[in-house]
Amino acid sequence: MTQWLDYETARGALLIEETIDRAHGRLEIRRVVLSERIEWLEDRAEWAGLKAVGRVESTRLIGDHSSTETREFLCSFTDLPRFAAAVRQHWSIENQQHWILDVQFGEDACRTRRDHSPQNLALLRRMALNLLQHNGPPKDSLRQRKLRAALNDNYRMELLLGEHNRKTI
Repeated sequence: MTQWLDYETARGALLIEETIDRAHGRLEIRRVVLSERIEWLEDRAEWAGLKAVGRVESTRLIGDHSSTETREFLCSFTDLPRFAAAVRQHWSIENQQHWILDVQFGEDACRTRRDHSPQNLALLRRMALNLLQHNGPPKDSLRQRKLRAALNDNYRMELLLGEHNRKTI
């Protein structure tokens, strides 16, 4: 797929959507291409709903250091701006969740390394995050909800059993 997208881009057959973001002392340039020409893809029949292939090339410049990352995708739609937005939104969600798990739950500081412990704890953290984010008083911050759940057995049970939606906390 890489060689084909390179060839099509070089000969000008594909539109390139480029965005530039400056924030937090870094510059990020994203080049997005999407092609609905997939007849060359041998296994295309195995992907139900496959309509296009796409690529995002991200170049980050921080001071004198630069790095480039390329990600390729199989896609069920052919709209380039929609594809670019979907990829961007996915990584935004991933980054936001990782930041919350690290700051609120200390995930990066966890030194558990044996057997399946890291995966099990990661799953429990994500379950707790989902319970706390989607339940409880809307005015309370995540930190307040977490503290209340730690200190109040009744509130914790309401979160776990889903009773929080039926009565005022």
